[in-house]
Amino acid sequence: MVSYKKVEALSRGLAILRYVNEEPEATVGSLHAKSGLDKATIVRMLETLEHDGYVTRCDGAHWRVTGKTLLLTAGYTAVREMGRLASPVLSESREKLKWPASFGIFDRDAMIIADTTHDWRGMMVTRHPNHRPPMLTTSLGRAYFAYMDDADRDALLTLLRRDPTGWNALANEPGKIRELIADIRQKGYALADSNYLAHTFGGDIWGMSVPVRGKTRLYGALVIMVLRRVIGEEEGVLDLAPRLQEVAPRIAEALGG
Repeated sequence: MVSYKKVEALSRGLAILRYVNEEPEATVGSLHAKSGLDKATIVRMLETLEHDGYVTRCDGAHWRVTGKTLLLTAGYTAVREMGRLASPVLSESREKLKWPASFGIFDRDAMIIADTTHDWRGMMVTRHPNHRPPMLTTSLGRAYFAYMDDADRDALLTLLRRDPTGWNALANEPGKIRELIADIRQKGYALADSNYLAHTFGGDIWGMSVPVRGKTRLYGALVIMVLRRVIGEEEGVLDLAPRLQEVAPRIAEALGG
C-alpha cells in the first residue's frame, strides 16, 4: 500500500515525456489530446524537459525526444535481451507468416514490443521496439492476458481499472473478462478490439496474436498486422492462425523452452 501522496506534477511530466516518445514529431495539440492537460501546462513541461535535455524542438511547433532519454532505460535489459533471442526466429519466419510480425512481452500494465519485422514490405504501421500496446484492446495484450496465472491476472486487473486512457475499461466488467478469456483459450488466438483498430488505424488493419508459451513459463505473445483490403479477418484467421501457432513455440524454444 502506498504510504505517501503521489507527486502529481512528476506523474504528469513523465506522461508527457512518454507521449512525445510515441510520436515522430509531437505537437502541443497532439499531447493535449492524449493527456487531457491544458496547453499552457504542456508547454511548461516541454520547456522543462527541453532545459533538462530530454526533448528538443524540431521547429516552432514540433517536439521529439533526444538520445538522453536512452539513459532512462539503461538499467532495463529484458526487452533488449528477449528481442535479441527472438529476432532470428522472426526473421526466418517472414515468408511463413506472410505479414509483418512482432513479439511482445508483458511490462507491468501493458505489452512492450521486443522485436518486430514491421520494416518489411512497406507496411504503413509503426511498431518499433519499446512500443507499448494496451492489454485489453489489442490482440497482443489479449493473447497474453488470457494465459496469465489467475493471481497475476487479478493483480493486473486492479491496475487496469485505474487506467485513464479508456482502452482497458473492460477491466471493470468481470463477466466480459471471463468470456474473453474462455473465447481466446478455446480458439488459441486473440483478435484486437474493433474500436481500437478504428481509432488507431482507421479500420484499415486488423491484428491477430497467439501466446508464446514455454514448458513452464509464459514468455509473451506474437502478433501479425494485416491489411483488411487484402484479406479480411474471417478468411485470414483460417490461413494465418496455424502459421502463428507454428512459429510461437519456436520463439519460446529460443528463449529457453
